[in-house]
Amino acid sequence: MTQPLLRASALVRTYRGGAREHAALRDVSLTVAAGDWVAITGPSGCGKSTLLHLLGGLDRPDSGEVWLAGTRLDDRDESGRALLRRRHVGFVFQFLNLVPTMTVIGNVELPLVLQGVARREARARSLEVLEELGVGDAADAAPAELSGGQQQRVALARAVVHRPDVLLADEPTGALDSASADVVLDLLRRRHDSGQSIVLVTHDHRVAAAADRVVTMLDGEIVDERDLTGAKDRPTYANLINLEG
Repeated sequence: MTQPLLRASALVRTYRGGAREHAALRDVSLTVAAGDWVAITGPSGCGKSTLLHLLGGLDRPDSGEVWLAGTRLDDRDESGRALLRRRHVGFVFQFLNLVPTMTVIGNVELPLVLQGVARREARARSLEVLEELGVGDAADAAPAELSGGQQQRVALARAVVHRPDVLLADEPTGALDSASADVVLDLLRRRHDSGQSIVLVTHDHRVAAAADRVVTMLDGEIVDERDLTGAKDRPTYANLINLEG
């Protein structure tokens, strides 16, 4: 049996503030095979982003396990998790996290530089992805000089430039107008067609409908999971999610 690329088992994550507790995740399990495209949907506060952060090793669960590319991730310290992320994960953050003191292309090159890729090759690969996303002409600009939509595309370029095993994206089209969202969605489709594994959090039913599998969360639990690879389901899926109050 083929080993899954990413596997989360019985994840529990509780946040504590004084005497109050908030159960962000309650016994959540998820498996992602190589080449899968999984969309995680649900109302705000249901645990979507918490789950994504645990899958990428940005946080650790109170209990449960996360396995990435055959290696247990959750029991490593921060430096160990960072090393695994650098090798296997591309991350698009909801708030972008672009480095304001670096140029656009400097931001995109960063994962390649950390991997030891030669500067000339890193620049060429970064410019190729920026051009693909329609922001190649902004390569030497500062992030603050770009619109929100352009910054979102730069963040996506940075996440995929080092060709990670899995792309984790938190609302990758959330700040975009419909035309810019189409550009990003088209890039995701092409990456997926080339074998890229994708796990993304989204409120956009159109983005969710492009995935192979849609997982719906509510109150820290997975309450629904649908396989959209059947041709009959995909065109109607945008009308099927009724849990996002």
